[in-house]
Amino acid sequence: MKRLICWLTLAGIIMLGSSTNAAINSAPTSAPTPDFWGMVVRDPAYEWGTNPAFPNQANQTFITTMLDNLQAAGVEWVRFEFHGDYTGSDYGSINLAQADYFVQAAHARGLKVLALLGTDILRGPKAAVRNFDKGAVLDPCPPPPIGCGVNEYQQVWLERALAVAAHYQGQIDAYEIFNEPNHYFALSDETNGLEDEMNPYFVAQTITKLFRILRTKEPPEVPDLTPLIVGGLHPLRSVESGRSDAGYITALYTSAPFSGYKAANGRWPVDGVGYHPYPAEMRRPGSDNDFLYRVGPRLDTLVATLRAHDSSAKLWITEAGTRGEPSDPADMERQADFLGQMAAITYARRADVGPWFWFKYEDFPPAAESWGVVRIPFDANGSYEVNGTVALFKPAYAKYQQMVAQYRERVWVPVVVR
Repeated sequence: MKRLICWLTLAGIIMLGSSTNAAINSAPTSAPTPDFWGMVVRDPAYEWGTNPAFPNQANQTFITTMLDNLQAAGVEWVRFEFHGDYTGSDYGSINLAQADYFVQAAHARGLKVLALLGTDILRGPKAAVRNFDKGAVLDPCPPPPIGCGVNEYQQVWLERALAVAAHYQGQIDAYEIFNEPNHYFALSDETNGLEDEMNPYFVAQTITKLFRILRTKEPPEVPDLTPLIVGGLHPLRSVESGRSDAGYITALYTSAPFSGYKAANGRWPVDGVGYHPYPAEMRRPGSDNDFLYRVGPRLDTLVATLRAHDSSAKLWITEAGTRGEPSDPADMERQADFLGQMAAITYARRADVGPWFWFKYEDFPPAAESWGVVRIPFDANGSYEVNGTVALFKPAYAKYQQMVAQYRERVWVPVVVR
């Protein structure tokens, strides 16, 4: 017995010593959680009508290639964003079929789909993000189900979000509502840096209305129970308000729309909070890897803040990544190491953290935006090789694959010491 115990202890030491990433080695306290491994993908809207073989349709070859590579990597969730068009009305239009093939093909492979409904579902002369919380409240009120208290931008956004939800009911596995609203680059660009925060009251009001409408449809309509995630939040403080990411969560949950819904219905009008733990944004480093040590404590702070209000919602890591320059082997290895450490940090907190999504599948134009795990050739106009053929599987792709296998297959044997 002593000999067996010693062998197990030695095996444990060897296992610990064989990894270059200390964070990976902490033993899971339970079996691996399903639905943990996600990746941000190329948005289907950008592959509409790009292949002559599929006129005025999704580029099925590109999407099939991408999904096959994602499945081979072990990905379980894919995240994409809906985009509107500038044609049509003051707020543009949207092609409700833009993601049909993508969603169907993803589900055929057993992949789940998180779809982002951000401000980009509205495009046009009135679609400036500043109008989201600066427009005048409509009088008279919009008709039900939207009702009173919103401005024109909110009304049109809700109508478009509801149209997407109706078209994809039962097909999308979760929706993320707004992208980095607490430090939003599009708002900052519009206002020359003077404003960067979508007011948490209006964000809470908008998602509460969306949640209520989807969940409380009158028969014979079937309620839409698709999870709604608010966020993902940016780790930088708002320049406009000085509010932190944790402060933004508190502002959402203590707002009248959230707290009023909770009081009336016994639950919060949201199923989770998205977050983007880029260490380069927590503090501007020379190398993202140098500041990975900040990510775990920041996640703990966010979870504690969330738990102070909500006992069930999880923190979804809907973006996390770093660039890996494809012409620099050392930098690509650094990217792969970052991916491994980020996966381990996040997985260790999976009791409170939902799926995590690597940003992203492919490098994208311009050339410096080398966030992907693969390199697909693109031309000076930003057009990809039409079939999505991968020219380079970066080390980060193999690292992702390795991490999935490691956490799914590892069997932990408790070591007895006496």
